[in-house]
Amino acid sequence: MEKKKSVDIVIPTYYKEAGALEKRLLEQIKFYQQTLKKYAWRIVVANNGPKKEVLPVVQQMMKKYKFLSYTDIDTPGRGIALRHTWLNSKADMLVYMDADLATSLNSLPPMLELLATDADVVIGSRYVPGANVHRTFSRWLLSRVYNILLRVFLNLDIADSQCGFKGIRREVAQVVIPKIKDQWWFFDTEMLYVAKKIGYTVKEIPVEWYEQEETSVQLIKVSLDYIKNIIRLRFSRL
Repeated sequence: MEKKKSVDIVIPTYYKEAGALEKRLLEQIKFYQQTLKKYAWRIVVANNGPKKEVLPVVQQMMKKYKFLSYTDIDTPGRGIALRHTWLNSKADMLVYMDADLATSLNSLPPMLELLATDADVVIGSRYVPGANVHRTFSRWLLSRVYNILLRVFLNLDIADSQCGFKGIRREVAQVVIPKIKDQWWFFDTEMLYVAKKIGYTVKEIPVEWYEQEETSVQLIKVSLDYIKNIIRLRFSRL
């Protein structure tokens, strides 16, 4: 019998998301039990906020669900959480999605199929044909301008670099992630830039995406950080 490919689905979590965490984890567990039977999957909650908010929720659930795991990271930052969990994972395929589940879970099986057969990196996209997006105009405009800047200054031909839903094969992550400098929100973009520069295959899939109101992202600060990092990459060498 052929061995099942393994998948680690990482959920970077901060204390502000703890209130809805159990509900969202249960939603994922139910969905994965029904749709990911051909894979050996695991959910990894990567917490880089105060333990007292998130840990009790996950500990209680781990008593019942053996495929739920928890790791604690002292330093804040989504990039830090992904670097730590992905580089230490033994799974064949590595996925992350934002804790708010803005991206529909229906996009996960197609992502895994591509990773297993035809791509090194697969990302969810809100701006390719077939996507169904519900968000405010201001955030839509900011996102589109950002991706235009990436094309102009970094020659990065990606429709949507910042959708919180990405997957990568483990052997590719082992090469790409050590080269990434940013440990915060720009981590996604830099990962794609490095992967493309090295010559890995990056594919986008359309997603159904609903903007969530409860976000900890500070848009002005993050936007300025993005611009600084674009300039850094523009004049850097891998």
